[in-house]
Amino acid sequence: MQLFNDDHHQFRETVRKFVAGEITPHAAEWEKNGAIPKDLWRKMGELGFLGFCYDEIYGGLNLDAAYSVVLAEELTRSRCGGVEVAVSVHNDMSTTYVDLLGTNHQKTRFLTPCIKGEAVCAIAVTEPDAGTDVAAIRTTAIRDGNEYIINGQKTFISNGHSADIIIVAAKTDPKSMEAYKGISLLVVEKGAKGFTAGRKLEKMGSHACDTAELFFEDCRVPAENLLGEPGSGFKAIMQNFQKERLIAAVMSTAYCEQMISDTIQYVKERKVFGRPVGSFQVNKHKLVEMASETEMAKVFVYHCCQGFIAGRDMIKEISMAKYLAGELVNRVAYQCVQLHGGYGYMQEYPICKAYTNVRLHAIAGGTTEIMKEVIASKIGL
Repeated sequence: MQLFNDDHHQFRETVRKFVAGEITPHAAEWEKNGAIPKDLWRKMGELGFLGFCYDEIYGGLNLDAAYSVVLAEELTRSRCGGVEVAVSVHNDMSTTYVDLLGTNHQKTRFLTPCIKGEAVCAIAVTEPDAGTDVAAIRTTAIRDGNEYIINGQKTFISNGHSADIIIVAAKTDPKSMEAYKGISLLVVEKGAKGFTAGRKLEKMGSHACDTAELFFEDCRVPAENLLGEPGSGFKAIMQNFQKERLIAAVMSTAYCEQMISDTIQYVKERKVFGRPVGSFQVNKHKLVEMASETEMAKVFVYHCCQGFIAGRDMIKEISMAKYLAGELVNRVAYQCVQLHGGYGYMQEYPICKAYTNVRLHAIAGGTTEIMKEVIASKIGL
């Protein structure tokens, strides 16, 4: 099975031209501001880059997940740290819950503006004391007539400051004997009374994607904003983790390729002791090793993509891909900075920014350690 066909390749060229013309020239400005302009979202919506996997009746294109892979790869090469994160959160990690659990009315109301780029979406699960352990969240949503009253705090929420629509994980049954059974997902819209998006958090990298703390103090939302049945949230989150982690692995390998390409170009031009840095055998071998490991990782990641698109249970393999690629991209970043020498430590060089951007890849969406725990359970340990 080939992952990409001619339509995918054509889509890639369209995205690549868009990135070169509309994103890369503004990278420094957006990273400095810690935000992506709303206008970019609208342009992406007009070109069909948002929500293309969703049904046409809501504005989507009914396309397969291989298009998500193409988009993630090309945005990762944009030189604008965080754009790929922001768009992936919107496309693959948050609107997905509306599509998975929502009614036709909810999809029309929430999905359609997100597909058009008129609204930005975020997913709010992580809390100060609960990350990958979703069952440990403390935020509550208690039914009161035709409303739910939400109380709690979320943190590390990508798109949290700029989002118009936020999918919030909360306990609608906090007294449930099995904590995960009491978790539900509700849509909270910007401007909801009792909801506050806190300060933009200052991160190590991925600066163009805003990340925020969110506060809910007796925040009232209509009961009709509940996605699916009460208590269905945990299962949906676990289900969507497959795509989230798969796209994370895709971005890791794309970053590897970009960093290696940049470094090869640099070591050909930079000279030490009268010779190009790349002419020394030790440096050539380092690059060969990185290129070989990246190629092997990419083949495995694509294998996972094929299985995911075919509808197979790929939890074990995707967890392996996320762990392996997340660790690899950090090793590649380290070696590529080293090969750049002092210039690799300068912010004006892409490798320096990449080094800080990719540190997230072994953390977000499930740390390397969590991935190993998932894999262990799948191989009988």
